[in-house]
Amino acid sequence: MSARAGVPSLLPRRAPRARAGVSLIEVVVACTLLALTFTSLTALTVRLAARNRTNAYGEQRTATFFEQVNRVESMPYDSLATYLVTDSAKYGQGYYVWSYTVDAESISTSGRARYRKISLTVTPRLDPTKTVKGTIRRAKSPFSNPLNN
Repeated sequence: MSARAGVPSLLPRRAPRARAGVSLIEVVVACTLLALTFTSLTALTVRLAARNRTNAYGEQRTATFFEQVNRVESMPYDSLATYLVTDSAKYGQGYYVWSYTVDAESISTSGRARYRKISLTVTPRLDPTKTVKGTIRRAKSPFSNPLNN
């Protein structure tokens, strides 16, 4: 018998029940938090993958552009108008089309060097709005070289 403020209790006192496990509410809350976390991580992964793919296309487009610039610089000067034509190739996941416009031969202001302006355009077929354009000024060597006229 316990006495509360001097009054004896008539009901028997229950022993506190030991906790045996996790309630259903706790499981539902944990699963909801886990689902929200996984959804957020999935959305982040999708955005990062899309950004990575975009960067890869940009890098490949730029690499193709500089490959063609190197081609122009390594060609014999007198063959520029003959061999620089529109062409395409598949690099990585996409096709790239490049085209040239070779201007007529010009003479520098000093009157010594002859040169041509070559306009180069590289266009990816996947997204033609991402075209890269540039102008190359290719001068004729003032001396004769059997490897590169």
